[in-house]
Amino acid sequence: MALATLTCPHCGFFKDLDENLLPPAGTTVTCPKCRGQFPLQVGDPPAAPQPPQPPQTSDSVMPPSPEPYPHPSSTQAAASERRRTLTFSFTGNAREYFGIWIVNTLLRVVTFGIYSPWAKVRKRRYFYGNTLLDDASFDYLADPLAILKGWFIAGGFFGLYSLASQTSPIASMVMMLAFFGLYPWVIVRSRIFNLRNSSHRNIRFSFRADYREAYQVYLWWSLLVPLTLGILAPYVAYRQKRFLVENSAYGTTLFRFDANPKQFYRAFLPMFLLVPLMLAATGGIFLLPKGEWNHLLGFAPLVMMLAIYLVAGLYLPTVLTNLTWSATSIGGHRFQSTLRVRDLAWIHLSSAVAVLCTLGLLAPWAAVRLARYRLDKLTLSGIGRLDSIIAAENEAMGATGEELGDMLGFDLGL
Repeated sequence: MALATLTCPHCGFFKDLDENLLPPAGTTVTCPKCRGQFPLQVGDPPAAPQPPQPPQTSDSVMPPSPEPYPHPSSTQAAASERRRTLTFSFTGNAREYFGIWIVNTLLRVVTFGIYSPWAKVRKRRYFYGNTLLDDASFDYLADPLAILKGWFIAGGFFGLYSLASQTSPIASMVMMLAFFGLYPWVIVRSRIFNLRNSSHRNIRFSFRADYREAYQVYLWWSLLVPLTLGILAPYVAYRQKRFLVENSAYGTTLFRFDANPKQFYRAFLPMFLLVPLMLAATGGIFLLPKGEWNHLLGFAPLVMMLAIYLVAGLYLPTVLTNLTWSATSIGGHRFQSTLRVRDLAWIHLSSAVAVLCTLGLLAPWAAVRLARYRLDKLTLSGIGRLDSIIAAENEAMGATGEELGDMLGFDLGL
C-alpha cells in the first residue's frame, strides 16, 4: 500500500494516508490541529509504513491522528511558515502623480467642480495601485457616476444649509440639528462605500451596517464629552476606533481590536496637562503689572497656537494612529505602526515650506512623500498567508454618505 504524507503548512502537523483514499489534487483540506485550511498537494514525499488507517468520511477534513508529534523535518519546514512579517510599500513617485493632479485640478476648474468624482477616483486608484502589501497591490473599484449622484445630494444639502444660514437663524439651526442627526448614518454609509470598493488580491473589504452602535458612539457618547469637561473624550475616541475596526472585514474575516480605554487615556494625557497649564499661564499674565502683561499678551496667542498644534494636531494623531493600528489584527496577523512624531513634524514643516514657495506645485510631491513614510512604518506579521481568507459577496452601495462627509470636512478614516 503506497502512503502519502500530508503536512499542514501552518502548524507543521502531518498525517500519512493511503494514496488511494486521497481526494483529488487541489481539494481544500482542514488541519484537525490548528483548523487552518490549505489546498491538497499530490506527490508529497512518502513516509515509513504505518498501520492501515480507517477511510475518510469527508473529502475536505483530515482525520485526527494518534501521533502527537510531527516529523522533525516537517517541524523545521513549518518553522519558517510559522510567523512572517509582511511589509507595506509605496511605489508611486511625484512625477507620475503630478500629471494626475494637474489634470484633475484643471478639469475641476473647467467643469465648475463636476469632474470632482472622476478626480477622486483617479487619485485613489493611483495611490491604491501603488500601495503594496507582500508585493501585491490594492485596487479602488468605485464608479465615478455613483459618487456623482452622492455629490449632487451632498451639494444640495450644503446649499440649503448655506441659504438657511443667511436667511433664518431658526432654519439654520434646524439644518444643523438635522445634520447631527444624520452624522452617524453618514459615517456608516461612507465606510461601507469605501471598503466595498477596495480590494486586495481580488478580495474585497466590507463593513457591517450597525447603525445602533454608530448612534451610540458618534452621537450620544459625543454629547457627554462637553458635559464632563473633556474627561470622557479618550473613552469616546476608544469606542469610535473600536466600532470602525471591529465592523470592518476582509472577505468574510472580521478585523479585531484589542486596545483598552486606559491606553487611550495615556495618549490623551499631554492634552489634559496642556489645557490647565495654558489657563494658568494666561491667568498669570493678567496678574502682572499692566505695563508688563501688555507686552507678553502679544506673544501669548502665538505660543498657545504652537503648543496646541504640536500636541493636538501632531502628537495626539500620531500616537492614536500607532495605537489603533497596533491593536488591530485579522486572522492570525497583527498590524504594527511605528510612526514618530519628530519625523512627521519635519515632513509637515518642510513640505509646507516647499508647497508655499512653489505656489502649490509641489503639493503632489508632499502627498507622495507622506504616503511613502506612513506605509514604510506599517507592517503586518502573523502565521500563514492572507490568501486563505474567503471572499465575501458584495452588493452595490450608494456614495451619498461618503460625499456628505467629504464636503463637510469630516475625516472618516481609521
